[in-house]
Amino acid sequence: MTRPASFILAPEGPFSLARAADVVLRFPPLAHQPRARGGLRLGFVLDGDHRSVAVSLREVDGAVHGTVAGTGRIDVAARQVARILSLDHDATDYPRVAEQDPRLAPVMAALSGLRPVCFTSPYEAACWAVISQRITTAHAARITGELVRAHGEVVLSEGAPVQVFPRPDRLLDVRTVPGLAAVKLERLHGIATATLEGALDADRLRALGDEDAPAALRALAGIGPFWASGIYLRACGVVDVFPDEPRAIAALGELHGLGPTPSARAVAALTDRHRPFRMWVCFLLRVAAARGLIGPGPRPARRSTGAVALARGRAARHDSSP
Repeated sequence: MTRPASFILAPEGPFSLARAADVVLRFPPLAHQPRARGGLRLGFVLDGDHRSVAVSLREVDGAVHGTVAGTGRIDVAARQVARILSLDHDATDYPRVAEQDPRLAPVMAALSGLRPVCFTSPYEAACWAVISQRITTAHAARITGELVRAHGEVVLSEGAPVQVFPRPDRLLDVRTVPGLAAVKLERLHGIATATLEGALDADRLRALGDEDAPAALRALAGIGPFWASGIYLRACGVVDVFPDEPRAIAALGELHGLGPTPSARAVAALTDRHRPFRMWVCFLLRVAAARGLIGPGPRPARRSTGAVALARGRAARHDSSP
C-alpha cells in the first residue's frame, strides 16, 4: 500500500501560517519561492540525500497540512518544514514573554502567531552568505534567482511549478553565473562539497551547540563570524540565543526608550526576560521594525574604533530583512 505524500503538523502554542507566508514573500534569500493563494509553497534541498523537493502547505483548523513532491521521504520533509517554520518547538509558554516584558506585549499582539521563519537549510543559508557579501541585498537576490533558474530544478507541487535552489552536486558543475565573482563561485563549490560531506547538516550543527557550531562554520571559506552565527541561528532553528544583531538591538532599544544603541549591559538585562525564547524575540523585533511597528529608529551608529563596532558595521552590510 502506497503511503500518501502528505503530513500534518500540529503546532504547540500560537502559530499563523499566513504570518509565515508574509515573511517568506518579503525575505530576499527566498525571493525565488512561488506565491500561493491561501497557503505557502516551498522548494528546498532535502536534508540527508539532497533531493529537490517541493511542499504545498495549508492551515486547517489550526494544523498545518502539507503535500510533498519530489521524494518519498515524507517524514524527513515534514521535519524540515517544521524546522523552517519553527514548528519543531513547543511555544505554549511563548506568550508569557509579554508578561515578563510589557513593552513587548503590543508587538506580540500585533504579530500574533508569528514564529521565526528560517532558511530552508544551512546549505542554502551558507550559499546566500557568500553570494550577498559586499553587494546589495537586491543584487544578491537577483543573482540567486538567476542561479536557481539556470541550474536548479523545477518540481511540480499540486500542479504548480516550484523552483528549487541547485542541489550541491549540481552546484559543483556550475562554471559561471552572471554577476557572480569567480572567487564567490569557488566558495560556493566549497560549501557544496562540505554539504555533501555532512558538515552543514542541521542536526549535527545543533548538537555542536552555541559555540562549537559557529566555530565549525567559520572553517568554510568565505564564512566569517557574522554569518557563521547567522547560519547556525537562522537555519538550524535555535531558540534561546540573542545575537549581537544590530537591527534587533536597535529595535529593542527604541522599544524601551533607550535609543537605537543601548549598552551591552542593558541588552543583556532586557533579553534575560525573554528566556527561553530570546532568538524568537530577536526575530520578532526585526520583523516589527521592518513593518514600522517599532521606531522609526536610525540604523545603529557605527563607531570609528573597536571590534564590536566593526562587527556591527559588517553585519549591517550583510543584512537580509525578513
